[in-house]
Amino acid sequence: MHTLLFINPFLSGDSTTLRTQLAIVGIMWLFVAIAIIIDLISGVRKAKERGEVRTSYGFKQTVNKAVLYFAFMLFAFMFDCIGMFFYPLPIVTLIAAAFLIFIECKSVFEKANDKDKRKFNRSLNELVTLLENRDDLLKAISEITKKQEGENEKDR
Repeated sequence: MHTLLFINPFLSGDSTTLRTQLAIVGIMWLFVAIAIIIDLISGVRKAKERGEVRTSYGFKQTVNKAVLYFAFMLFAFMFDCIGMFFYPLPIVTLIAAAFLIFIECKSVFEKANDKDKRKFNRSLNELVTLLENRDDLLKAISEITKKQEGENEKDR
């Protein structure tokens, strides 16, 4: 039986091995937190360079991202708790942390102009969709206007 199982050291009272294993997991969680903080600082700096207003919305997005990332890390940890019967190290947690750190690293080194281009392209696609469906849009606006006029006449 593996000597590095989370459950085996816990049941046998081997606190040194258990602490080592949990330290590895904790360090991976800490690395993910540091990556999120670096991305936040980078995002604020890029926004400042572009002259964008920094609002609470962007900070809320960072909190939402952190919640999702740590939920992902918790699932990885649970897989490792089960998987440690078959492999000796918290491999899933290590892979999950590496993946999340890679995403944050890519975000930090991504040019702000590339983000602007993607936003512009998305907006352009939405505009094209609206123009393609303009007849339906105009019809809906006309119906809403007629309904509002009818309600206004009732109120008089």
